[in-house]
Amino acid sequence: MQKSYLRTILLAACFAALFTGCNKSNELPSGTVKEVIDNLVTKLYRTLPPTQLDTISNEYILRLLTDKDKEILSKKFWTFDVNVPVIVSLMRDRDQEVVPFWIEASGFKLSQFQVKNDEYEYEVWQKEFPAGQVGLGINGFDKHRPVYFITVAPQNEKDKLKITNVNPRYALGVMDLNEFTYHDWDELKLKFLSVELKDQVLFTTVRGRAREAHLVNAFRTTDTPSGTKPDQVVLTWSGDAKTTMDIQWRTSPEVKSGKVKYWEKGGIDTFYVDASVFKMEDRLLRNDRFMNRFTANLDYLDPGQAYQYVLASKSGWSQPAEFTTAPLNEENFSFIWFGDTHHSEAWGDMAKKSLKRHPETAFFSIVGDLVTTGLHRDEWDKLWDYSDSVFTGKPLMPVPGNHDSQDGLGAWMYKEMFSLPDNGPKKQPSEMTYAFNYEHALFLMMDATLPIHAQTAWMEQQLKNSDAKWKFVMLHFPPYNYDNSYDEIIKEWCSLFDKYHVDMVMSGHMHYYLRTKPMFNEQPVASPAKGTIYTVSIGIPGELEYWLEEEYAAVRMKEGPLYQHIAIKGNTLSYKCYDPDGNVKDQLVIKK
Repeated sequence: MQKSYLRTILLAACFAALFTGCNKSNELPSGTVKEVIDNLVTKLYRTLPPTQLDTISNEYILRLLTDKDKEILSKKFWTFDVNVPVIVSLMRDRDQEVVPFWIEASGFKLSQFQVKNDEYEYEVWQKEFPAGQVGLGINGFDKHRPVYFITVAPQNEKDKLKITNVNPRYALGVMDLNEFTYHDWDELKLKFLSVELKDQVLFTTVRGRAREAHLVNAFRTTDTPSGTKPDQVVLTWSGDAKTTMDIQWRTSPEVKSGKVKYWEKGGIDTFYVDASVFKMEDRLLRNDRFMNRFTANLDYLDPGQAYQYVLASKSGWSQPAEFTTAPLNEENFSFIWFGDTHHSEAWGDMAKKSLKRHPETAFFSIVGDLVTTGLHRDEWDKLWDYSDSVFTGKPLMPVPGNHDSQDGLGAWMYKEMFSLPDNGPKKQPSEMTYAFNYEHALFLMMDATLPIHAQTAWMEQQLKNSDAKWKFVMLHFPPYNYDNSYDEIIKEWCSLFDKYHVDMVMSGHMHYYLRTKPMFNEQPVASPAKGTIYTVSIGIPGELEYWLEEEYAAVRMKEGPLYQHIAIKGNTLSYKCYDPDGNVKDQLVIKK
């Protein structure tokens, strides 16, 4: 650690002259951090064999960068304008092995101040800036998740500070005890800070920013790179389940267009639909950096009709697959849902067995944490590879979890994997929270990683305006569990479940199995007719070492993997929880 630190300081000194003019002018360079890193990654792929990509160091990276590149990486990671001269305090985690190259070289001085929370201790670097533009640099070439954060104060205490044009924009707060610094971990609060920093303007951030210049020990591979033949075929609905079907698949970038040919099973007429395409990049996936993700929207289908389809490829058409639309005015159907799947091979095997065991199932759902790192495409490749052809004939209607929306950077890769209803709350990311109906059942698919209050009015409208006989809610974070308190969910959402009588809430996250007694107003009640049943499940192997008592629990199990099959016949719901071998581990019947 000490040697790396000294080497970096020496290297920084070698080009410190680059920054000597920075104190005279606040003008920021043109260009972006992303452009510099993208170009550097391209150069590394072109010049280094795969084995050497895993050995590159901070020093090697700095030798490859031009002075212009270094200036961009030193000034364009975080920018803002100030109206008066200021002092910027930069809190850097002491456990970060290498100090980012630009900090000392650009004039920051290490102070004696300290900042702490329950997890990390930060050293404080400071620098004075004149009025005008302020530009700060990257968190480093490692992926050190507790990224630095800053405070800003006027040099003259009598000056009235105004901060504008913050990019990227996260909330500005006030530096004090019990304040959070990371939006993706807002439970982590400051427990100690030097009094000199108190009441300064606090710039909050997200831990995902550690990825923006990640190059050291960064490169990955996928076991199933894309090719010219369509694969990773997944069905979803973005419209009416009776008359539409969406088909998504993958190819390599050399396949520029996609098409679906489909027909009624047993029929002779064929229909064609062109697919939209999205070029997805995972720049650190060294053997498959780019791939094309296609989406075709089939509509004007007949209810209750079996269809067959094939996908266009450079070598012809794919093998036929088959799906069936939702029937019209029937009250009998079933579906299967999983807790956290985390791209597990054991889950994939269980999913295939569940389909063989329940071929009549209408669709599947996963209640979040489909993968472990939502911005690593190799993990999505494993998810689709392990589940094989399960979702080529049965739609998958998921909700995202905290692992799918990684470190505060959002879930854009999740979104590009699925075509889902765009009918969620306004001013929230589309297709993350949504509603759909299947037969006489309403499904509210809630993204609990988004602000809870911002979705409450939408949820109430969905429940209030629905005449569905059965009402289900799926969300990743379980309102009732022995470990984490989700008071806001209970206050905002569970009160609506009580008011409009939601039959069952399905969750994951906790990696154990729970079925509560029927709950109303946070208390157990006598029957499902008087309350809501909350369930939690796990789709991967695992066993808890300890757990606390839960008075509201009807059934609990420590071990996974498990899956849940719900069959509805008119006024009767049959709920069964299975292990991979088909043994029934829990069951329940609800009659209306």
